[in-house]
Amino acid sequence: MKRVLSILMVLMMTVTAMAQLTWKNENLRYGMYLGPIRAGDAQLVTKVTTYNGQKAVRMELIARTTSAAEKIFSLNDTLITIVRPEDSSPIYFRKHCFEGDDTVRERVNFSKTSDGKCVAQMRKDYKDGRVKERTETSKTMVYDMISVVGFARVIDSKTLYKGKRMNFKLADAAEILDETLIYQGKESVKISGRKYDCMVFKLVEPYVEKGKKKEREILNIYVCDDAARTIVQMDIKFKVGTAKVKLLN
Repeated sequence: MKRVLSILMVLMMTVTAMAQLTWKNENLRYGMYLGPIRAGDAQLVTKVTTYNGQKAVRMELIARTTSAAEKIFSLNDTLITIVRPEDSSPIYFRKHCFEGDDTVRERVNFSKTSDGKCVAQMRKDYKDGRVKERTETSKTMVYDMISVVGFARVIDSKTLYKGKRMNFKLADAAEILDETLIYQGKESVKISGRKYDCMVFKLVEPYVEKGKKKEREILNIYVCDDAARTIVQMDIKFKVGTAKVKLLN
């Protein structure tokens, strides 16, 4: 549950066919449903700002469970990222989460070497006082759980075909994870009486069972196939069912 909720509004793809994103101030609101129960609310706020004297973009995700869902699970999460507007690459990431009886604080400082490699300095602070620190250098870009959202709005749908796999690296819990999105094709969805024509992506992650490498399906993401590229719905997969996250705006 914690793993899925941590990536509630994120995990889009790194693609080679990209145009520069025109950033603007934005506030998107979502509701999370477990069957008929309104289980939680999330808000993704984007602001054009400055960071260390340079133009930057600040993205903040706030997610909360409702009182009706507290007996099933509870969370109170705030995730913040600072990115460079010219290429959406992350500069700084902070995560502060209260999930059940657990409290987690994470942060990542991103930098680039002279030869273009990405350096991620990661730290995770646990409730019991333990600290986990790790620095990783990657030839390809490393993203956090919010900064990668920007790429959803610069996807050239003409480069996609059903079954296309897109791999990217994600900094999470002071580790670098390999994630994969698989393009599922196009589908129309209705939310509050409004129809959205969407591109659908499936997120999977690897695991090993009895010595064999397998993939676990985490969620499906519905991205509106227009200039805004808004995430309008996500279906989160659990062993006992599916939770739906839907755009409220």
